Amino acid sequence: SISVQINVAEPEELDTLDPAICDGIGLVRTEFLFSRPGGLPDEATQYRAYARIVDWAKGRPVTIRTIDAGGDKPVPGLTESGESNPFLGLRGVRLSLAKPAIFKVQLRALARAALHGPLKIMLPMITVPEEITAAAALLDAAVAELQVEGVDARRPPLGIMVEVPAVAIVPELFKSAAFFSIGSNDLTQYVTASARDVAAVAALNDPGHPAVTALIRRVVETSRTLGIDISLCGDMGGDPQH
Repeated sequence: SISVQINVAEPEELDTLDPAICDGIGLVRTEFLFSRPGGLPDEATQYRAYARIVDWAKGRPVTIRTIDAGGDKPVPGLTESGESNPFLGLRGVRLSLAKPAIFKVQLRALARAALHGPLKIMLPMITVPEEITAAAALLDAAVAELQVEGVDARRPPLGIMVEVPAVAIVPELFKSAAFFSIGSNDLTQYVTASARDVAAVAALNDPGHPAVTALIRRVVETSRTLGIDISLCGDMGGDPQH
């Protein structure tokens, strides 16, 4: 059987949906919280949003991605300005680890929301195993702080996006991840060296390119060998021809 889950960009999308239509939520994009007026969201604001989403799922799995700012998603007060090539710059988990105080606020909120159901945390733009180690240490520290403060929390599983070719080529190096989620949009963009938002090279940005599908096959086979759960998200996941 194949689990079919949905992507969520903001909680309001769920207001008219019945959770019975899907097997869970495979990706929650948390950028919505950071792009709203009023500056960066505090822990309470984030906790309420994450808890609301997990409650909606009614026991189904929910995977929440830590903020994937940068690239085509600038966030005032968080992302760097003036990067010559932002898609290859300080984005995703690279940015989160560079701003640990902001990152820990998100991890604390996620650990608290994990008490509401089977929540998993997903790290975007992973490139080297050390990034998983560093994020895991921050998550452990966040959970420990909450326990000392007497705040109920649970440490969620910590998985990764497989969207950088360096991960897809040697996925066995990333066996410390609790799960893999192939990000078909960025993986296709980086493998084919064609921006997904530039019409002039749209024909090259093909997730069905043999190089892309070969990498996907490699990641799937490696995940089976390692016993790591795997999923696929992005436009490819919602296209019946794939």
